[in-house]
Amino acid sequence: MKHLNLTILLPTLMLVGCNGNGIFRSHTQTHTSEAETVLEDHCSILLFVLRDPENHNQDAEYYRKVLTEKIGWKGLFVINKAGHSELYWGRYRSWNDRKAEANLKTAKKYRASNGKALFAGAQIVPLPGKNIGPTKWDLINVPDSAYYSLLVAVFRDDPKINYVGRRRFAVDYCQKLRKSGYEAYFYHGQAVSHVTIGAFGTKSVSVKKSPRGEIVKINDPKIKSLQKDFEFLALNGRSIDEFVLDGKTGKRIRLPRKKTYLICVPGKSKHGDQLLRESRNGRR
Repeated sequence: MKHLNLTILLPTLMLVGCNGNGIFRSHTQTHTSEAETVLEDHCSILLFVLRDPENHNQDAEYYRKVLTEKIGWKGLFVINKAGHSELYWGRYRSWNDRKAEANLKTAKKYRASNGKALFAGAQIVPLPGKNIGPTKWDLINVPDSAYYSLLVAVFRDDPKINYVGRRRFAVDYCQKLRKSGYEAYFYHGQAVSHVTIGAFGTKSVSVKKSPRGEIVKINDPKIKSLQKDFEFLALNGRSIDEFVLDGKTGKRIRLPRKKTYLICVPGKSKHGDQLLRESRNGRR
């Protein structure tokens, strides 16, 4: 295959804890809400995302054609979006569909002629194009004057424990926060759904560069108040610690829980949904 600017999609997740205010609760597979608009009962395998600014459309179609005609993978399709294209494999009824699991294993094992595992980051995801949640709650629709919002929770699907429907759960939690008086928003990424609170302008935060990185100072007292109400991030609506493997010893190490922090509203920074972390007060 020709050389392409190919980015394997890996979810950027925060394993996090709850602030203990009693708002979070566990979700079950059967879950409804007045804010829910679409059920996530159909899935596909996202193989990769092509981000070549000029040729992503043509390159994605090239990969689809080669994989179909030369390798024999059937049911591949491309979704073209602004600035990138996504290549998917198949449509499946559920996360534990045997064919989906088999195709995912095949994709992860595939090697290019140079030995590179092109689809090591492949994953089963809801079919693209589904819009879940009221548009006025979507973070990308906040007023033009808003630049920051406080990230308080993330949701990701975990088929191993039958926890599927992260977009519904994020919208549901957003609804609960709004009923409790918080200005909550959701933002659905390709693998993770985020819930934030507030829409703050550029003057609410001061950012200075230093040899050690960016130093962020919170100017708006409303943000400081929210950080007291929501001290720790939450993952899937519950408290959880993050564990990593020590590369030297091979032992599991527990990391400190992540604190809530500001993010740039998608589209407001040159990096889109780049995370803005408050380094001065240890909010990493």
